[in-house]
Amino acid sequence: MLLIFVAVTAAAFVAVAVLVSSIVEEFLVSQRIQQQTKETARAALEAAPAYAQADAQAVYSFVLSRAQSMDGRLLLLDQDAVVQADSASQHNGYRVPYREVRDVLVRGVDAAHGFHRITRTAESVGLLAPDEETVWAVYYAAPLIQNGECIGVILFSSLIQDVENSVREVVSRITLIFVLVCISIMFVSLLLSNWLTKPIAELTAAIRNMGRKGGARVQVHGAGEMVELGKAFNRMSEQIEAHDRVRDEFVANASHELKTPLSAMKILSESMLYQDEPDPAMAKEFFADINSEVDRLTRIVSELLRLVQEDTTDAPLETSMGRLDILVERVMARLQPIAAQKGIALTCDLTPTTCEFEPMRMEQVAVNLIENAIKYTDEGAVSVTVAPRGDQAEFSVTDTGIGVPEDAIPKLFERFYRVDKARSRSTGGTGLGLSIVKEIVERHGGTITVRSVVDEGSVFTVRMPLGKGGADV
Repeated sequence: MLLIFVAVTAAAFVAVAVLVSSIVEEFLVSQRIQQQTKETARAALEAAPAYAQADAQAVYSFVLSRAQSMDGRLLLLDQDAVVQADSASQHNGYRVPYREVRDVLVRGVDAAHGFHRITRTAESVGLLAPDEETVWAVYYAAPLIQNGECIGVILFSSLIQDVENSVREVVSRITLIFVLVCISIMFVSLLLSNWLTKPIAELTAAIRNMGRKGGARVQVHGAGEMVELGKAFNRMSEQIEAHDRVRDEFVANASHELKTPLSAMKILSESMLYQDEPDPAMAKEFFADINSEVDRLTRIVSELLRLVQEDTTDAPLETSMGRLDILVERVMARLQPIAAQKGIALTCDLTPTTCEFEPMRMEQVAVNLIENAIKYTDEGAVSVTVAPRGDQAEFSVTDTGIGVPEDAIPKLFERFYRVDKARSRSTGGTGLGLSIVKEIVERHGGTITVRSVVDEGSVFTVRMPLGKGGADV
């Protein structure tokens, strides 16, 4: 990150340096050209009278003094572009081929200038000898006017090396500033890097520790994106830790529940095995007990598979609009003989209620809740109600059974949890039914609640979103 930041900063400074040098160079050159164009035009006006009178001494003295004052080289040319006077006394009598001179003599412009590469020599000051590897100079040409007629051309040449030097000075200062800024940025970045990357390093270390032993946490301070990331990691770590704890408890409870019927079958089978002549009546009783334990083991395995299926499936429920009251009525008709056998009055108050659900799973919810109410009610009544409540469908099962202690209600939907383990095993319970019910209801977007008083009874209430319209199930 530091290298990328320095690279971006360097690119920005280079762009600024190029832009500033270009602007400065353009400004200085344009100012120099405007100034020297005016000076050349003024010199042409002053030289025209002496040149028209062919006063060689006066012309040479003027050219020499004016070239010195203008800090350049000055030449007077006739109408054929032949040098008549040269402040450097080198090209007298030579024809010069420069474009600026042709523009004045042929095209009749009032002023012309152009850029040339020249070489500077000790003899000529280097203002008229072209050379591709020397300095830049500007040539200015203006007409010599006498009585409204062009009688010649004045040609002034001046170096602009000082302008280039000024631009180089600007670039060198910008470069120096750039280097100092880069060094400062790198120094400050190195000082701040530990502070900036410390949360990331801590988070990385925590992730590695979590992979080895779990339960890792990071210290969260202040505010900002890194703090939010740290909080999210801590929440994830807590959820993973809780998931591992639940998984371990689930494995332990499942092992215990499976071990109990297996141990019972082993004891019963060994008792039969070690008897030489077992009593037929006793053998039949033992086999009946073994059969009962096998049935219990089958129920545990079936409910475990069903619970795992509810946990692991990601496919959406195949729901449809249907009448919840009709579904519950069918379930009650199936369970009515069981209630009658125990002498329990099974009553209902079913209001036509339409909502969206998957019939098979919702039937499982109804069977579990109503069957549990019948199991844990020795005498009395079980009542079932279905009715719309606002924007929800409410399905309620009320019994007058043994009830649930208040401290056990929060654990009631945990897997393998039973309030009275001995009594639950005697009724054939596995401790998984209510867990399955909760999973199914929540997958339907609903909730399940419990109200209970010991020795007075319990009320299980399922609430789900209420649908509009639909057909009977």
